[in-house]
Amino acid sequence: MGMYEVCAKCGHVGRNNYVEKVFAVKASDGKEAAAKVRQLPRVKHDQKDAIRYVREIGEKRYAEIINMNKMDPFFRCHNIQEQRKTCNMEVKREDRREHGEKPGKLRQKRPRQPIKRMSSSKLINIYYNEVGPVC
Repeated sequence: MGMYEVCAKCGHVGRNNYVEKVFAVKASDGKEAAAKVRQLPRVKHDQKDAIRYVREIGEKRYAEIINMNKMDPFFRCHNIQEQRKTCNMEVKREDRREHGEKPGKLRQKRPRQPIKRMSSSKLINIYYNEVGPVC
């Protein structure tokens, strides 16, 4: 098994924003390392380009990355409030046009269909016609 350094986009920093973080993983090859990191918490799972790069590393660099992540406040906080207080990180904005999407595509709404309303007297008449007279 080899040791790999994987840089990934991490989330919980706002819509269309991300933070790049480096993870150290033991895996048989780079593809498996990328798959393992993609399933870790805080990594953007739904994006195709969530993994930035994968590099094979030695034991010294592996231990260095593990210790660096243990001390990183981004991985130590439990909720967004703690994250805002303790973490001063470089948040990057993702431009959706790079991925072939139009800027307004996500916010487009279909026009609403008008609601057909009946007066209560019409509803009562329909009910009596179906049920019959109530005695």
